[in-house]
This record gives sequence, C-alpha cells and structure tokens, in this order.
Amino acid sequence: MAKKRKSSFRGKVNKDSKRQVSGYGYLNLPKGVSVFNPEAKSTVKLDFMPYEVTSKRHPDRNVEDEIAVPGSLWYKLPFKIHRNIGVDNDKVVCLTSIGKACPVCEKRAELIRQEADKEDTDALKQSKRNLYCVIPLDSKKHEVEPHIMDMSQYLCQEEINNTLEEDEEFEVFPDLEEGLTMKCRFDESNIGKNKFAELGKVTPSERDEQYTEDILDDIPNLDKVLNILSYKELEAKFLELDEEDTAEEEPEEEAPTRKRKSREEEPEEETPPTRKRKHKGEESEPEEEVEEEKPKRTRRKREEPEEDPDNKCPYGHVFGKDCDEHKDCAQCEVWDDCGDEQDKHK
Repeated sequence: MAKKRKSSFRGKVNKDSKRQVSGYGYLNLPKGVSVFNPEAKSTVKLDFMPYEVTSKRHPDRNVEDEIAVPGSLWYKLPFKIHRNIGVDNDKVVCLTSIGKACPVCEKRAELIRQEADKEDTDALKQSKRNLYCVIPLDSKKHEVEPHIMDMSQYLCQEEINNTLEEDEEFEVFPDLEEGLTMKCRFDESNIGKNKFAELGKVTPSERDEQYTEDILDDIPNLDKVLNILSYKELEAKFLELDEEDTAEEEPEEEAPTRKRKSREEEPEEETPPTRKRKHKGEESEPEEEVEEEKPKRTRRKREEPEEDPDNKCPYGHVFGKDCDEHKDCAQCEVWDDCGDEQDKHK
C-alpha cells in the first residue's frame, strides 16, 4: 500500500484566508473589527475607548508621567505615512514611527542637500496620523461596537486638543468609568478635487452608560494594527526593486564602509564601481570609462604571469593585482597591503 502523502496545503490556506480578510491598506485589521470612516457634513456621537499598550516604542511614551507605557491604558496611536510609494502609489508607514531609519526619509534628506525642486522633496514628506478605537452610538451605517478610526493629526487630533485647552476637565473623555461621549461634527474639506471629512467641532457630554474592564477584551490592540515593513522591504518597494535586485545588492551593502588606511583622504565615491550600490533604472558606469576619468584610482588588470610563488592572497587570487576585482576583497584581511602593492606597479 502506497504511503499517504502529507498535504502541502496544510497550514497555508487558512493563513492566506486570514490575510485576505484582514488587509486594509497599511492596516492589519483584527477579525471582526471594521474601520469607521466619518462622512463629511455629518454629526455622530463617539465614545473613544482606551486600549492596553504593549509597545515599548509607543510615540506618546512618557515614563515619568506613566503615559503610554506597556501595561497602561491609552487612547490613540500616533504614526506617520508616506504617500505614492512604488508602482501602485501605495501609502506606507514611515519607519520613524517606531524610531527606526526610513529609506524614504533618507532619500528626501539627500534631495534637500542636493537642492532639488521643492515639489520633489515635498512628495516624500511624512504625514502625521492617529489611530483611535471608537464606538459609534448613533450612526445608521455602523454597529454600536468598537471600530478603528484612522485620521490625520490636522483633521482630527488638533480639534480635540483645542477642545481640551478650553476645558481641561474634558481630558477624562477616553476613561472607561469616567469617560465622556464626544459629539463630533465633521465638515467637508478639499485639496484640489479630493474631498474628505474634517473634524470641525467636538462637544463633550456625559455618557448614558459607562463601561467595565470587560470591554477591553473586545478592544483591538492598536500597537499591532499597523502593517510596518522592514527597512529592506520598504526600500525595495520605494525603489521598485524585485527580489533578484535585492539579492544582488545585499552582499555589497557594507563594502563602501571600508577605507584604505594609507589613502583615507580620498572620497568614497571614487571607489571602484563593483563596490557601489546601484538603484534600479540607474545604469552602472562601464569600468573602462571609470579608468579614463580616474586612472589613478581604478584597479586595472596588468599583463603579468598568472603564477606567483610568493602570492599572499588568502583566496587564491593574485596579490597586488586583483585588488577589488572579486567579492572576497570586501572581507579580505590583507586588502590594504594588496592595494598598496598594486599601486606600486601602476
């Protein structure tokens, strides 16, 4: 009797199914949780709900005042996005939202240093936003249950801040047992032909009914809702690289940091092209052209006998001749001496 083959689909189809229903742009929605998108020219009563913070990198974290520290309750998650990234013009979470380096921000900084057009630098700007968990109380299109609301800092939180400045007593509005219902009037704003809802006025009032801690079981953890790409994933998306491009670049990432001890005064950009990263769509300069422009720096092959009894290269290449001609050179312990020897024969 033939041995029964184990299905290759086990553990995969269900994961794919969950991923299909949970994706919402840069949000990974928990199962059963919907997004609350306010309509322009409408008024709705919202109960803003707190959630238990789990992230050690929460942007609002303040250890001294015990604000947004792990284990505490907080009512919003600030973050930043970049727009029109990649071939699909996606919105993506800026990695500075979690205190990490962002390739899009780095590119914008580079363009600013190069005094590029403001239109080009503005296209890579960050946009500040906030995630909230709200319960719509009188909306005809939404159930009276926790929803995630995603709005820009300018269009929502600033109006909430203005309301709190007028009366600090309103600051308890997200509390479970002392909270307030926020009557929110959403006006219509537009940029060009794009129209969207803007929080125009907030009127706090006493809740008809308060909540118990049991409700926290139904509140989504906002710290886990954002779909945050890794640096390499975001860089590949931003530069429109495919997997082969990324794989080719990875071994060369650390190479530019190496400098010859005897030639430290020379700029890094003049190192041979095999040690420089290349973006998609940017053709690398042919080696012979580099030799014509910078003959003093280019590593050129000389017509010498291949056999050398005194060869010191630990990788079997020709010492004093093949410097920077092979990938092994990026980690070679005698790289400096090999380069110096090659310079003597130029």
